[in-house]
Amino acid sequence: MFTNRVRQAMTATLQGLPLMATIDDFDPPPIEFDVEEMKGGRFIAEEMATGMKALTAKITLQGVGLPIFTALGVAGGDMVLLTVQEAGEDQDGNEWWAYHICAGKLKKQEDKQLKMGDKPVTTLEISLRSYTRTENGVPVISIDTRTQVCIINGVDYLKGARRLTLQS
Repeated sequence: MFTNRVRQAMTATLQGLPLMATIDDFDPPPIEFDVEEMKGGRFIAEEMATGMKALTAKITLQGVGLPIFTALGVAGGDMVLLTVQEAGEDQDGNEWWAYHICAGKLKKQEDKQLKMGDKPVTTLEISLRSYTRTENGVPVISIDTRTQVCIINGVDYLKGARRLTLQS
């Protein structure tokens, strides 16, 4: 039976540097399709997916200092590898875990307004080339902009198109 679940731990690595105690929040990329309205002799219109919007992930880190900045060591447009792991328990006592693997280019690095007594907070926004989400060992999302693999909730949206263009 599916029940509510709660996140009990979240860790991440950025360019191989562990970030366990610094994660404020993580925004996985929203999966959003471009759609076009079709009417074609119909009274009621229908929408058809014509593509996907570009993927962007964000991670907000608190207390960022020199070790993180030097490990990141990238300028805008350089490749970044971010992995986020989360785990918890559902209300029936079953443990669960999920891995998010984000690879792409650093799009934005932004520091929160500086105020005395506050922790330094930095938000990194990454324009993704590929994104994978695995839940309890099962691939749920796998998107790669170069190979045009687009698996969402276990459905390979472009399998036929890749096969017909001989890409495997």
